Formats: sequence, structure tokens, C-alpha cells
Amino acid sequence: MFKVEGSSPVVDLMVQLQKLAASNSQDTMKQALERSNLIFAKESKELKDVTFDEAVNWYLQSAEFARKSQATQKTYRSELNQFVSFINSLTQAPSLRSFEESPKVLLDYLKTVKAQNTRSKKASFLRDFFTVTFTRFFEIDIKKIKQNLVVKVGFDENLPKAFTKEQVEEIVLLSRLTNEGLRNFVILWTFLGSGIRLNELTQLQIKDICYNSKNIEVRVKGNKLKKVPRNITATSLELLKKYISFKYAALKNRPNYTDLYVFSTGKGDKPISDSAVQKMLDGLISMAQTISDKEKERLSVHSLRHSFALFALEEGVDIVSISKFLGHKSLKTTTIYLQLFNSMLLNAIEKHPFARSLAANLFD
Repeated sequence: MFKVEGSSPVVDLMVQLQKLAASNSQDTMKQALERSNLIFAKESKELKDVTFDEAVNWYLQSAEFARKSQATQKTYRSELNQFVSFINSLTQAPSLRSFEESPKVLLDYLKTVKAQNTRSKKASFLRDFFTVTFTRFFEIDIKKIKQNLVVKVGFDENLPKAFTKEQVEEIVLLSRLTNEGLRNFVILWTFLGSGIRLNELTQLQIKDICYNSKNIEVRVKGNKLKKVPRNITATSLELLKKYISFKYAALKNRPNYTDLYVFSTGKGDKPISDSAVQKMLDGLISMAQTISDKEKERLSVHSLRHSFALFALEEGVDIVSISKFLGHKSLKTTTIYLQLFNSMLLNAIEKHPFARSLAANLFD
């Protein structure tokens, strides 16, 4: 029963310990070892709360804040100063932990702001501030805080329409049933993982997929000769890589291999047309059970771009960064997404279990 191959002092001691463990309870063994000073009991440590001022000072010195662009840092410093002034006006200074235990103070703060866009921008900053500080000091999620920082808006027919998480899941699943299932599947994940425009996607060439720098290069709107780098999620980049390898493996030795278009109805010499991609998505929208007839009239390829922005906004990505991701020339163009932010868009597409289970394992 206690046979161990080989013989040495260590092995002999292991055999004796196994025999002792077999004839004594685990608790008895633990107490005996502790009293013999052979192991030391770990003292349970309560998480020490920190003051709000301590959290503010640490946040401004944190690596997370330092990684933000100068424009974002400037905006967030301004937002932080306004929030600090509000907290200082309270009769009792709250600790950091108290914001999660009783987040009503955040609602009181946002109520003082009348403009809906401004409330949304402040809520976006607060999500970042509390996510960073709570991760540092307590290693817990800020569920209650996030719930109270959702800014709900009324439905506006003039606002761009985005897909919900459930709708995204369904159209991606349906894409696999189409004639060009693999291509259509990867097209959708490229849109959802980068937020690029339709013409930027159709004009993608193999040389535009930058695996080392982990981004893609797209043609500048209004200037087809110039290309700029654009961020893309790891899941979407990996799918692009595998799709290119699958489709163009037989052409890899061609001199102009990297000039081939990623998405093509032929052998890569000509790009897929914008209308073909629109028709493909229209068909998926038409089949989707989670999309109402009214929504089907308003959803389009461009809705995937809106979805990318909203998923990022929900995860606390600041509006300045989102503006850069989307390639907007003006921040004013991006602020329209703040009006679309609502509790239906719960998780960024990269963190959704669906992305990991279906996209990551597609080729396994």
C-alpha cells in the first residue's frame, strides 16, 4: 500500500508520514505538525480598508493611469477633481470600501449633472477609477458600483442602432450555416473585434494583418493610398491568421502573395464587394429570432461598428481611446455612443464566454 520506488532518507520519511496519515485524521496531523513547529498556521487576514484620499493618490500614481494617453489623463484629472470636490462636501468622508457597500452616493453625484452626455462621461470615468482601485486594494469586482453607474436613456429613432449580446451570439452562430460559413464567421469577428468600417474590411490585404504588433492596417477614410494601424482583439486576430492560412495555403509561394485580399469571392485577386457583405448580414438579420421586425429594419453592417464601441464603453474603456480605435477625426463624433450606453450591453465581446468557446476552438 505504501510502496515507493527507490530508497533514500526522504523516501523512508515519506513512507512513515503516509502511515501516520492513514491512522490519524487530517486535523490531528495538522495540529501535531503546528505544535512541533514543523509547519506554521496561516493567520487569516482581513482586508484593510483605505481612505478615499489614499485611493485617489494611488490612482494618480498607478501604472494603469500612466498608460493612458495625455488627452485621457487630462480629462480624467478634471473628472477626478470634480468628484473629489463633491466627496469633500459631504458631512462624513467615505472610505473606499463604502462605495461598494452603499453606492447611493454615486447616484447623488450623477444627479447633480443635467446633461445626459456629461453624466455618461462621468460614469465612464468612475467605472475606471473604482475598477483600478478595488482591484489594487481588495481584488474584488465592483458589481454594485457598476449597476449604479449605468446611465439609461430613452429610445431615439435618430440614434444609430447596435446589436445586443444575444443578437450578436445568434447571428455569429447563423453565419456558420451559410454557404461561405467560415469566411462569413471570420468577417463578423473582424468587425466585432476591431470596429472597422465596411470598406476598410473589404480592402484588407494579407500584408495588412500585423501579427507581431498585434494590429491591422486600414486605409484612411478619404485617402485610399494611406494606411493607419488599428487595434484588434486577440481572438479576432487569431481567427484572421487561421483563415488566411486555410484559404491561401496553396498560393503562399506566389510573388504577390501578401497583396491578396483577405476576403474575396475568388482567389484573392479582387476584394469581396461591399454589397456582398451587406447582403450576407441582411440575410443573417432576417433569420435571427432574437431580432424583432422593427429592429431588422434599422440594423445593418454599420451596427457592428456601434456594437464594438458600446462593448468597449461598457468595459470602462475611456471615450478618447474608443475614438482612436474607431478612427474618428473628432471626439464629438464618438460622444454619440455615450447616448447609446445601456444595461443591455453587459460584456465586452472579447470577455464573452461565447468568444472563447466558439472562436478560439473553431479550428481544433
